[in-house]
Amino acid sequence: MTAKELQKRNNKAENLRVLQTEDEISAIAATIGAGYAGARSATATSGPGLALMAEMLGLGVMGEVPSVVFVSQRGGPSTGLPTKTEQSDLNLAVFGGAGDAQRIVLAPTNVDGCYRTAGKAFEMAEQYQTPVVVLLDLYLSNRYETVVLPDKNPFSRNLDKQMADGGAGYMRFADADDHISPRAIPGQEGGMHTVTGLEHNQLGKPSDLPENHEAMNAKRHLKLEAALRHPDFTICKRFGDEGPVDVGILGWGSTFGEILEAMFAAQDEGIRCSAMKVVMLSPLPKDQIAAFMDDCGTVLLPELNYEGQLANLISGALGRPVTKLTRSTGSPMQVEEILAEIRRLAQARAA
Repeated sequence: MTAKELQKRNNKAENLRVLQTEDEISAIAATIGAGYAGARSATATSGPGLALMAEMLGLGVMGEVPSVVFVSQRGGPSTGLPTKTEQSDLNLAVFGGAGDAQRIVLAPTNVDGCYRTAGKAFEMAEQYQTPVVVLLDLYLSNRYETVVLPDKNPFSRNLDKQMADGGAGYMRFADADDHISPRAIPGQEGGMHTVTGLEHNQLGKPSDLPENHEAMNAKRHLKLEAALRHPDFTICKRFGDEGPVDVGILGWGSTFGEILEAMFAAQDEGIRCSAMKVVMLSPLPKDQIAAFMDDCGTVLLPELNYEGQLANLISGALGRPVTKLTRSTGSPMQVEEILAEIRRLAQARAA
């Protein structure tokens, strides 16, 4: 079967399938298996289910297999608060897995963003041959919101890295300038190869040579940097006052709605402030966040978890202080809470 024939087959609506599995481990295994076979595949879960999926996500990273996981975050740890909202699975989504298992992590902020991020998640999974995690939260998952969807499907299916039929000496994990390897679908002529959870050489054969492991780790990480430039996708966006401001607010997920409302109220009170939503959480858009922070006298980051998980991630990546505003009540952040903290920080700067 040629690459063009495969794409035509997979684009047919009658090839859509829904599989009910017995547990989360089976669900992610089936998703990765379908992705390996050339189908666009996804599964959905919440935090405890994502924890169970961590090992198989590592297989997806090691085997460079496209797959998408939608996670509706709820109160934790363990079964925690299953009917309440939280933003506490960021650490698990970004770091959960054995070894250095970076994957793409996206977090939409509203219902329209859920639609667009979902479509782009499938594009990125195929383009960069990796698992993609889309972080929702219970508040966002249960929300009603009027949106206008495009008349035509705006999302593409890029199989440019599909291996040409035939060809001797096929190397599934060959490195390239963009670190993305030619991908063969099972059954393609000349595309026989090996995929396991073991470290491997460019042919896919197991190898524990130090220099090989170092090179393959670099390949799997460096290829994801292109996701920061993925076409027609907003990885982060600034709102409010331009240029230097007294207070800058960083946010992610559904909490960004409350952040925007608080920012507008603060502007009405004469406080110079702006806000930036961060949609791509891995790889982190460090340059854009650093540029935003350069304009801010102080930076506030409200989020629905106890530890301040994104604040810790940004502080660790950029080496810059961030003021945390954390709540883990199981309810959405209150606008007045954010506004009060903006006032406090602005007054502290003026003193």
